[in-house]
Amino acid sequence: MLGAHGVSHMEQTRLAMGLLWDLWYGDIPGWVPTYKNLLAVNEIAEANALVDDDQENGELHFDGESFQLGQERLVKLSDQAVALANAGDYIGARKSIGMALHTLQDFYAHSNWVESLVQKGAANQIYPGLGYPNTMIYPLDNKARTCENCRATTAVFCGDCDDNLKTIGLTSGYYSGEPKFKKISSAKCSHGGPFDGSTTYDLGLIDSVIYVGQGINKDSSTCLLSPHRSLHIRAAQIAIDATKDWVNARIYKRLPQLQSDYLFGKEYKDGSLLDPGAPTLYDLLISSIQPHKRDLMSRATALDHNMHTVAMAENVHEHGKALLRAKVGRNSKLYPVQIIQDGVKERGSEELVDDYGWRETALATGGHLITVPKDEIMEAVALLDTISRPNNNEILSIAVTGPDAKIDPEFVFPIDSSLKSLVVTTSGATSFEILNPNGSPYELASSAAGTEMRRVGNTIALSLNSTTIPPPGLYRISLKAASNYTLSISGESDLSIISFYLAEAGGRPQHRAFFPIQSLPIAGEMPMVKAHVNGNFTDGKFEFRTKEGALIASQDTVHREVDSEEIATMFYGNSSAIPEGDFMAYLTGVNDDGNTFQRAVPMMISSSKLRLTVPIIQRMVVGEQRKVTIGLTNLNSIPDTYEVFAVDSKDSIIEVTRSNIELKPGETGSFDVNFLPRMNSTIGMTEVVIGAKGRATKGNMSLQRFVLEPKSNPILYSRIRYHQYANETEQLIERLMMGMKR
Repeated sequence: MLGAHGVSHMEQTRLAMGLLWDLWYGDIPGWVPTYKNLLAVNEIAEANALVDDDQENGELHFDGESFQLGQERLVKLSDQAVALANAGDYIGARKSIGMALHTLQDFYAHSNWVESLVQKGAANQIYPGLGYPNTMIYPLDNKARTCENCRATTAVFCGDCDDNLKTIGLTSGYYSGEPKFKKISSAKCSHGGPFDGSTTYDLGLIDSVIYVGQGINKDSSTCLLSPHRSLHIRAAQIAIDATKDWVNARIYKRLPQLQSDYLFGKEYKDGSLLDPGAPTLYDLLISSIQPHKRDLMSRATALDHNMHTVAMAENVHEHGKALLRAKVGRNSKLYPVQIIQDGVKERGSEELVDDYGWRETALATGGHLITVPKDEIMEAVALLDTISRPNNNEILSIAVTGPDAKIDPEFVFPIDSSLKSLVVTTSGATSFEILNPNGSPYELASSAAGTEMRRVGNTIALSLNSTTIPPPGLYRISLKAASNYTLSISGESDLSIISFYLAEAGGRPQHRAFFPIQSLPIAGEMPMVKAHVNGNFTDGKFEFRTKEGALIASQDTVHREVDSEEIATMFYGNSSAIPEGDFMAYLTGVNDDGNTFQRAVPMMISSSKLRLTVPIIQRMVVGEQRKVTIGLTNLNSIPDTYEVFAVDSKDSIIEVTRSNIELKPGETGSFDVNFLPRMNSTIGMTEVVIGAKGRATKGNMSLQRFVLEPKSNPILYSRIRYHQYANETEQLIERLMMGMKR
């Protein structure tokens, strides 16, 4: 659905989830939805909207009277979401829920259920049993006449379709391009709209009118896209009720309370790593994590800790590092990745082992490369608990490498009244000092409760709580460092960036929405920026800065949304021209108390001049082979040879058809990636990276996540209690009007 012309799929999902929060948690004194809820619901809502990128499978949209397959899909996805949540794969579960909700909501926009209610004079009713395993819905006979052509009017492209339905029996429109559900007769309904080839248009003027086809969709409130536009709001209202009912009954109530809270964002596991009996750092971190949280990637392990990601680093191929970046998310990731490495050979030795390129990964994700001697293992665990706090917001994120680094640098940062704590972390510096706004040193009460200083290996962390944090103002921090250092200043605050990403349009032409770009942005282009900010402030603006902290551009075209329907403030608009190289996004402004504030998105954004064209991979099924064709366009001014690769976290890739591609300036090429998920693969979320590395110029990568699904099985006949036939819809509505569920 097109949000600009009605209530979109994402809006329906958010509205329904808001009602569910009140139902689930409204009786908890003082509890209100927080940014955690919005993070979880955004994952569900985006997975919902992305279903529109698949226009070949009609059952995803209940098109073409695909009621049996659509019903089986809803049952399968609900079972899958519950299984994934019970296994701790909450991201995979949310994606499964989102995909199911799109299908559920499309039932009301694409079928004539709402029109049948109107014809019988019935109040809003969700279709009984939709998405439940005890019900099967059977379509009308192929020969049944369901629609006739709309009457032409003087409105261009907008015919009078109010009376084009010829049945009260349950039907849905056919949409061109869905091979399993081709329209078999002109007597069947079309989806409708200018992008539907199953309907008929005569673009020649006949008596100053244009002839239109027999569509029935209610996707939007504009006649250009939706022939039954007048029923759009009613269809959306019923879809919201159905979303609320289905999520509550088919997901929430089937899970233990704790898993439900994790799934929908009320709580987050902090995953304490403390295990005194572990003999080594590697074993310590591995042994204290439940098996479903482990992800072994060529002798590197990534795990969640207080919403951060911790990686134990060894010598891993660069493709494994790319996979780690995919695992922690695209440029919407707001929590840094801490890289742990056994970096000192002997106690007291200054000789460091090769970092194997992990420093670059730490820099790219806003974290630190923490090199730790073996006899400081327990100190390293305590350090992680200090720097990886679940509600910390990045205020300043700096990384400097190379011989040109400024010696003993200073950086300015604000402290505002919303901050409840402060954490300063640096790797590579021997010491640091905080300076007051007047330039005098800030005296640390090192012995006072609320002040904690830790030094482990190459890393120093200072933690201040609400009693020891400095008052609001502009402060400076001075480092004793020469080169290869990182600096992070963060603090707990209700004023926080929930999400930030560069976006591109996706979805069916009449359902366009903006989603995070799948690959590195192209230098010089101006993609859409979308962001959500939690908390109260009077003024705010996004900026692009270098990783060293220098201002690149102020994002004057990224505007604040005044009347957002969400619990957070939304920013949107086109960015300034994407700079070449690496950069970061910052939000600066003034809070409600008049204090200057600053927040950083720690994930570094890297630009490219190689355009990758990668189809969005939503789902794959074990045992089923799939080919994905990747396009490359060289936008550089020189020719280059690109080494191409693909890697995924479940070892589903069986072939990349080319190893390298030579491209002249402006030239385009392609290669194929063949997937065949193994039958014994673990079901759930899969991270996949598809990339091309230039020999002379910078390459590009596409980072995606899809759900690996088991083979589909029809609903067992023994589970079906209610057999509902499309030609009995009138009687079904009458029973509902009498207050009977069946």
